[in-house]
Amino acid sequence: MEINEKVLKLKIREQELQKELTYWKEEFKPSGNMGKWSRQVKVDKINKELEEIQRDINFHDTLYLSNEIYNQWKDKNLTN
Repeated sequence: MEINEKVLKLKIREQELQKELTYWKEEFKPSGNMGKWSRQVKVDKINKELEEIQRDINFHDTLYLSNEIYNQWKDKNLTN
């Protein structure tokens, strides 16, 4: 699997989680303390997964950028 495909899948999952987080924070109306507690647990879980996905996206973006820089350097130095 190519890096770009991984990043694309991660970004799609990130968008899905953002929508889900919006629902749980703004649209879901809890009833009673158990509802508030369960909503907070769900929001915390989504936030944790979102942080992990964003970290993976940043890693792959950094990896891709470093490969591009290396390729440019290699092309520049090999042609001289």
